[in-house]
Amino acid sequence: MAKLIHLGSYFLTGCIASSALGWVGLLHPALAAPVGIIYIVLLLLWLLAWITDDAVSAFLKLELKDYYAILIAIAVAVVFGGGASWLVG
Repeated sequence: MAKLIHLGSYFLTGCIASSALGWVGLLHPALAAPVGIIYIVLLLLWLLAWITDDAVSAFLKLELKDYYAILIAIAVAVVFGGGASWLVG
């Protein structure tokens, strides 16, 4: 149960961070480009994590299914957080 709460808090932190980043991008038109660059860099890092899954999961001592679950949770957190900012803005 404690592990579930711990991982859930990381998920909510990712949602909040993505939401705050999206809000900053909507705050002023001049900030939209830097926020877009940050999202592109995050996307590239996420894709790199998928490509190097065997090496990274062995380094982190995780099973592949757990590693994939973390990567999917990261994507969902970014989409939920950014989507919330888009719906509100």
